[in-house]
Amino acid sequence: MAGIMQGAFPLPMKYAIKWKWENTWCVFALWGFVILPWLLAFMTVPDLINVYASVSWKTLVAVTLFGAGWGIGTICFGIGVSMVGLALGLALMNGMTGALGALIPMLLFHPEAFRTSAGQTILGGIALLMVGVCLCALAGKQKERALFSSSNNVKGNRRIGSFYKGLIVCAISGAASPMLNFAFVFGDEIVSTAETTGATSAYASFPVWCLAMTAAFVTTLAYCLYLMRKDHGWNRYTLKGTTPYWGLTFFMGVLWSGGIALYGMGLSNLGPLAASIGWPILMIATIVTGNLCGIVTGEWKGTGRKPLLTMTAGLAVLFIAICLIGLGNAPKNY
Repeated sequence: MAGIMQGAFPLPMKYAIKWKWENTWCVFALWGFVILPWLLAFMTVPDLINVYASVSWKTLVAVTLFGAGWGIGTICFGIGVSMVGLALGLALMNGMTGALGALIPMLLFHPEAFRTSAGQTILGGIALLMVGVCLCALAGKQKERALFSSSNNVKGNRRIGSFYKGLIVCAISGAASPMLNFAFVFGDEIVSTAETTGATSAYASFPVWCLAMTAAFVTTLAYCLYLMRKDHGWNRYTLKGTTPYWGLTFFMGVLWSGGIALYGMGLSNLGPLAASIGWPILMIATIVTGNLCGIVTGEWKGTGRKPLLTMTAGLAVLFIAICLIGLGNAPKNY
């Protein structure tokens, strides 16, 4: 459920055509990173302020720094989607994020798992996940070539050049985005403190992602304001016909923050390797949903069968990967 919401949240951006990326992303971040998360946390976690006051400053700093780093990843995510498309962007970025977000927590906190059949099964799933990501990247390259097949077409050459830049942005996002998972991992003290104040295990993680996403909002806001300052982009907020865009960004915020909330609730029921299991499941579900949204909205129209078949093969590999990761977390393995 969280993955479906995460995969669909960028879709409203396609319809805010009079705003540039920075306009849409800035307002979305306000809804999704600040207003809605804090509102939900105050509703579900008793004595929220005292929770933060009761934990060590090292935990607060760690969660804040990981949140700020994740904010850089979200900036690259938004830029990358606008450059290579929703379907491919989600596949590339979330595939890398899923692999790193699953592997690093297991390496740091459960290294003994590598010697078990469960851990080796999970590693096999992560390896297949990366194969699926490579297939999706190949599909994107085939798509660009199909749309701009003439080597003498200047516009086509520029588009293909933009595609390769988009791949670089996607790679940066994929490397930075797992930091949200690390914020959850290093925020255990906050979760346990929230539980002592009366928060249920399903809601005790909310204070972690509130703090992390607020830090991410600061980095996001700074970059968006920088972009808007160069061309007085804030004037686009007053353009005629843009009033519905505020509703679109609110819907993006609901999908995003709702997905993160569900992810935190899901982690509480996934066992000893929750962070290593839940993160790739979230990412793969996000990739599949993003690709379906991309197909429905015509991102692959006119590209022919080959790119779409390659993307389908990549998604099939991702499905197998999620099955292996789930098998590795089966209760009989622990």
